[in-house]
Amino acid sequence: MDLGQQDFDRILFYEHARKNAEAVYAKNPLDADNLTSWAGVLIELSQFQSRSDSIKFVKDAVSKLEEALEINPKKHDAIWSLGNAQTSLAFLTEDLEDAKPYFTRAMQCFQQALDEDPDNQLYIKSLELASKVCF
Repeated sequence: MDLGQQDFDRILFYEHARKNAEAVYAKNPLDADNLTSWAGVLIELSQFQSRSDSIKFVKDAVSKLEEALEINPKKHDAIWSLGNAQTSLAFLTEDLEDAKPYFTRAMQCFQQALDEDPDNQLYIKSLELASKVCF
């Protein structure tokens, strides 16, 4: 992958953010906001990886989001991010039949996030887009 300066700068930014999230987690593993942010960073970094490494990054993000939701089950931004991670996994899955459960789970997450924050336009749009992809 040939990276331009802007991509290189983004990678450095997200790597720094990942290290900060790891440090915060070491001090306070029950910080759901940190876990959610950490997952977002991993999803961003997954874009610069090989397919197999990208899947590992996204699955690690899913783990962080599930951990955040164990701490705070109504944390709508973590639920929404989990939907994004599921969507990423769906697009990284080569076989359409294997991708369907990820799309279905993404739609469930977007609906759940919207249930928690009904006026959030981002959640509304995410659910609309997911419903066009889900079968």
